[in-house]
Amino acid sequence: MAGDGACAPPCGPAARAASAGGAWFDSADPALVRDHVRACEVMARFNAQQGMPDAERMEMLHGFLGAVGEGSTLSAGAQVDYGYNLFLGRNCFFNFNCTFLDGAPITFGDDVAVGPGCSFVTPLHPLLARERARQEGADGAGRVWERSPPITVGSGVWIAANVTVNPGVTIGEGAVIGSGSVVTRDIPPRMLAYGNPCRPVREITEADSVADALAEAGIA
Repeated sequence: MAGDGACAPPCGPAARAASAGGAWFDSADPALVRDHVRACEVMARFNAQQGMPDAERMEMLHGFLGAVGEGSTLSAGAQVDYGYNLFLGRNCFFNFNCTFLDGAPITFGDDVAVGPGCSFVTPLHPLLARERARQEGADGAGRVWERSPPITVGSGVWIAANVTVNPGVTIGEGAVIGSGSVVTRDIPPRMLAYGNPCRPVREITEADSVADALAEAGIA
């Protein structure tokens, strides 16, 4: 089933604009709408196959997602806008019901752990209501303006449950994001951060090691 339902990388001008991020583009462009519909179909099949081993399920996403690193797993309920702008490193784990609005690249390093109900959202829309509303072009087609700064999550990051990561954010290597946080700005590496808006609280150091507790329990 490898590559089942997969779509090729973006080939039209609108799809390229969506994947590049940063510049304004029309998210109602027919090429992007087709890519989104295809993505919904692929993810519906993927989410329906809960009886399959994880490795076999993930094979369905090879050639559909931008990259699927060895040993990485998406749990049930995962949703994407396009798929081809989502890049997973090695040995990443995403718990139930994670959402990736990948109008621009959303990139994860290796060994990233993400809790249930997390959202990674790249789209930004105009603040003025008249510019945000669907508009009719001279050709009668609808226009919906959007721009999508990319999101980057470094290796070794742990993101707890129900976190929202906003457009353009970079989370540094080894950081930990507390549950329920809304990440609106970059988080430095190896920092414990939480809140709405999410703020760095303190550095994560060797004093946080649980090695002694594991050894005492006889499980290390």
